[in-house]
Amino acid sequence: MIVIYEALGIYKVKLPLPFRLNHVNCYAVKGSLGWWLIDAGLSREATVEGWMQFFEEHSIKPTDIKGIYLTHFHPDHYGCSGWLQCFSGAPVYIGEIDAELIKHYWKSENSFDALDALFRENGMPNDMVKETMGSVNDIIRFFTSPHAELTTLKAGQVVTIGDFEYQVILTQGHSDGHICFYNVDHGVLLSGDHLLPEISSNISLWPQTDAYPNPNPLDNFLHALDSIRSLNCKLALPSHGKPFSTIEERISQLEAHHEARLQEIKSCTGGGATAYQVCKQVFRQDLSYHELRFAMTETLAHLEYLMYKSELERTEKDGVRIFRISS
Repeated sequence: MIVIYEALGIYKVKLPLPFRLNHVNCYAVKGSLGWWLIDAGLSREATVEGWMQFFEEHSIKPTDIKGIYLTHFHPDHYGCSGWLQCFSGAPVYIGEIDAELIKHYWKSENSFDALDALFRENGMPNDMVKETMGSVNDIIRFFTSPHAELTTLKAGQVVTIGDFEYQVILTQGHSDGHICFYNVDHGVLLSGDHLLPEISSNISLWPQTDAYPNPNPLDNFLHALDSIRSLNCKLALPSHGKPFSTIEERISQLEAHHEARLQEIKSCTGGGATAYQVCKQVFRQDLSYHELRFAMTETLAHLEYLMYKSELERTEKDGVRIFRISS
């Protein structure tokens, strides 16, 4: 719980996660009129304890919290926002696209039936689908309530966090409505999960719905990643890992990583393979069911990108999709 960027009043609040990726960085920003929070953590007791410890250390009363800003709708960022809103009465802000995704995924019954079908039609065995979908339902049940009342943000909008203005930047890919907050004067980017220093953001293909209509998330991510180059960003404050200033270098590393992953996935299709067969070749074998979901949807995102580039073609056999190198 230390000050990260004193000139802007930004403190890091590192909260635990019960996964292999064992933390999420949220941020608290001190201004002359109170405090603003960036991201919320999962809705669980350990998160509440972490926030309460930070509030006590800095003598923060509930009414001192003036706003809660979320980078995206995933549970480790959105989950505890409802509790924080109940605690403080502060408005909760999120990009307009991800606000719709919260309605579709976290608040609707049977919202993951299409994901179940997507896994089956891409070759995942039935028993694996059952276990993997069980891990999804646990996330919804335990880590995303109570729900916050949301105020939506548009790309390009300027918001005040602390005593300074930040641009709302749409950075699609990790989620379809992921946003970053950028302070132009100091060149500081609150980068969420879009730009991370040591690991690559998970880029997942989800079932196509009215709430999640974009069929090519990896293409979105690569374009959004490239757009960060034009910001003259001097420091990124990520949701996982340490702050870093090597922005251009990190962007190039991530681009190279995905290019290498695309070529690996392409080669794994050979004369024909399901997405599940490719996933098992590309990713480690000791994945939990929670991690397998990410591995499978990321494999699908890369396969879809290769289809978009006409490097792969897809057929169907007995209701299961087969990918192979284009002839």
